[in-house]
Amino acid sequence: MLVLVILWMVICGIAVLVSYPESRRQRRLRKHGRVIKAVCREHLNAEPDGPIRVRCGYWPDPEKGEVRAIVQTYERIPQVGEELRVVYDPEEPRLAENLDLLSKPSYGHGDVIALAIVSGYFLVTAGCVAAYG
Repeated sequence: MLVLVILWMVICGIAVLVSYPESRRQRRLRKHGRVIKAVCREHLNAEPDGPIRVRCGYWPDPEKGEVRAIVQTYERIPQVGEELRVVYDPEEPRLAENLDLLSKPSYGHGDVIALAIVSGYFLVTAGCVAAYG
């Protein structure tokens, strides 16, 4: 039983560590990001069950030229040449995300969600082992 508990603790730690960098970047965008109009330049994939990735261009500083980033969209797919609103990081302008995605409550909380899911599996497994072990 102790081995199972240690194994689940390691799995919980790995799940949080894997999802933490992306969640941190997302929280930074949500807190410090600036909204800007971008132009859709290209569709990168069109998988029916996943997000559509779009390469877009925007001008946070017109003197430095266009910045390009890849953003995701689930609901509305902009046509090439069409404008969309993105949120970019002023300290690192290449980091951006679709404004619609930032409005989702789960955005920026992937590490917490991963921890909750893995912890739930741990509790169920520990309960089964205790009941039958």
